Amino acid sequence: MNNGILLRIFNARLNMTGSVAMRQCHSLLFGLMLSSFVIAADNDTVNRSESFAIPDWFKASFLDLSEDNLEAQDAGKHLMVLFTQDFCPYCEALINKNLTQQSIRDSLKTNFDIVQLNMWGDREVFDIHGNPTTEKQIAADLDVQFTPTLIFFDRDGEPALRTNGYLSSSDMQASLDFVASQAYRTTSIINFLKDQPRISARQQFNQQPFLHQSFDHYQAGQPIALIFEQTDCHDCDRLHECVLSKHSFTQHADSFYTVQLDLWSQRPIDLPDGRSLSINALAQELNVTYTPTIILMDSRQTEVIRAEAQLRSFHVESLFDYVSSTTYLKEPQFQRFIDARADKHRAEGRHVSILGDDPNCNSL
Repeated sequence: MNNGILLRIFNARLNMTGSVAMRQCHSLLFGLMLSSFVIAADNDTVNRSESFAIPDWFKASFLDLSEDNLEAQDAGKHLMVLFTQDFCPYCEALINKNLTQQSIRDSLKTNFDIVQLNMWGDREVFDIHGNPTTEKQIAADLDVQFTPTLIFFDRDGEPALRTNGYLSSSDMQASLDFVASQAYRTTSIINFLKDQPRISARQQFNQQPFLHQSFDHYQAGQPIALIFEQTDCHDCDRLHECVLSKHSFTQHADSFYTVQLDLWSQRPIDLPDGRSLSINALAQELNVTYTPTIILMDSRQTEVIRAEAQLRSFHVESLFDYVSSTTYLKEPQFQRFIDARADKHRAEGRHVSILGDDPNCNSL
């Protein structure tokens, strides 16, 4: 972290009075210095992202989100809380790719106060309601399963929008416009995105041998994977190109009944629970806010976890393993599972690449 921002936060604390303020000041300064040290340290695990620096134009917060939200609202802005973790290639892409684009940076500086939290951090935080907690506990309470996760709060401290994972710069810009314009008061993010300019993409759906278009051949007790897509969807094309078409992925999908669904289709579909409704109505019922979205359900047709961001093979394969192995029943944190899976592969002498080895896919 920039030394100037450390000094600015430290001096701000010194202007407060009382032992509690001084104790918080020392704790905050130490935590920030420790974070800077960890970021700068060498990492001996292979194929992980190089670290990234949090921009010094983020809010110099005392980590009281209730106060941060009030200050943001008083300034005519929204509070955006960004959850990251160290050695996260998706976080690195957000910071180094998206946030360096002038339009995105200008929108963030003008319309948002940004507070960054580490999903595994131990710094003391006061949540959006003013309750004391820690970084890792608030991440757990908010069910943060992917990084980067962005949560935008409205005046009442309710999430106006949440994005779970890395979004392309165009989708991120549209998300910022959605919140800044307060469109969330009158429409959903998926309807808002429908009318935004999109990167040129295929006008037909990609096909894979294991994808079904209905539940006609579903057998009771199978776990289910729902993949919501749409035509003219660049990220959908990338999911197929970089994940679903890979031979290494098919073995992970074997135990699932996987259904490909057109987000906007009015075609009725008969569900395993006996109901029949349009695919678009099902998407609305499941609150699908992005394409592609992968929703994994257990054998009782209960949702376990979903992915609604750009992911590459290792993460998607890990998602399917997380559910098929039923590890989620004893380990609620997907990130701990994926770290353990990577460590196991390395111990077995297997190559691990978070973004994959395909040169056409190992960037975001």
